[in-house]
Amino acid sequence: MTNRAALRPDSLPTDLDGWRSFLHERCAGSLGEVRRLVDHLKQTPPGDPLDIIRAWNDVNLALQRAFSSAGVLSQVHPDEDIRTLAEAAEQEAQKVSTDLSLDLELFDLLSSVDVSRLDPGAARVLDHTLRDFRRAGVDQDESTRQRLRGLAEKETALGQELSKNIRDSVLSVALDPDQLRGLPADYVAEHPAGDDGSVTVTTDYPDVQPFLAFAQDAGARRKVMLAFNNRAWPDNDAILTELLSLRAEHAGLLGYDGWPSFDAEVKMIGAGSAIARFIDETTASADESGRRDVATLLERMRIDDPHVGVIDRADATYYAEVVRREQYDVDSQLVRTYFDFDKVRSGLLDVTGRLFGLQYVRAPEATSWHEDVAGYDVHLDGEMLGRIYLDLHPRAGKYKHAAQFTL
Repeated sequence: MTNRAALRPDSLPTDLDGWRSFLHERCAGSLGEVRRLVDHLKQTPPGDPLDIIRAWNDVNLALQRAFSSAGVLSQVHPDEDIRTLAEAAEQEAQKVSTDLSLDLELFDLLSSVDVSRLDPGAARVLDHTLRDFRRAGVDQDESTRQRLRGLAEKETALGQELSKNIRDSVLSVALDPDQLRGLPADYVAEHPAGDDGSVTVTTDYPDVQPFLAFAQDAGARRKVMLAFNNRAWPDNDAILTELLSLRAEHAGLLGYDGWPSFDAEVKMIGAGSAIARFIDETTASADESGRRDVATLLERMRIDDPHVGVIDRADATYYAEVVRREQYDVDSQLVRTYFDFDKVRSGLLDVTGRLFGLQYVRAPEATSWHEDVAGYDVHLDGEMLGRIYLDLHPRAGKYKHAAQFTL
């Protein structure tokens, strides 16, 4: 059993050369370990079925180390060269993963395990492992396996490019200063007029969300919404079209009627056909209340513009705020004054600590990839479990959505 008290978090680099070495060690090094473990498993398979499962688990742990390090650094590191190296490492990890999933010798070895000698947990691991091999196409003919291998690699590269374009796309809208009417004073102060007299609002979330909620100028709201919806366009059109086409071919080669059926098979929803059914059922259930809400917003909007016929996303957030303030006496700008950043962060740690019996200890000595990142050591009953890094502020080159990564 692991002595948790002896666990210590990794020491992260402090310069670019250090990060390059870190990536090489954690990615190339881990993939080398994967190959070594697989070769050993093939050459000298354990006699105990449970030991075979454990050996396969060790392979997957080493593979996951490569994926984790590459994945997080490709999304958060402020240096573009490091992000590019991480993306290349992620592609290499995916290639190794695909090779493993199409390895007939490995599949035959795992298929030969006597399930009757396994406990229920290990039997489930084996069942899911063999299922995933088949879903990868290991039991297809050689030419099909080679095509599936090529498809998997291309899909990974296209998916990375799609995400990168969204991550790196920051559009902006030039507005007159008076078009910021209704926005909080601190927002206005953070958006001073430039030399040409205009104010710049970007498509990053900290700019867009308050603007759509509070800006009184309908034309300005529409400009910001259109810019936000045009991120990574038109570049991603061709990428998405190709990705969807490759996924359809991928699923078809494996005998599925489409990617939704293939993807949903191992998820809670169970079947591709259930996805549309779920959406239709949810839409029907919400239809009456949704129409009622839209009517309320449209009625309030017509006080400002009697000729308006419909309300869309450029106006809905703003008028939802207006209705809450006028009809329910809830003012989001007043509410936000109670949510100081430092207090919210401390509160989240306190609440999760009480829920799970954890203690978070600030680690001021913890190095990371950016000065905004705060490290906390996580303890349970006085024993260290590991370290978390809170990277909570937007910046150039960083992902633009809520996320959790394993490092």
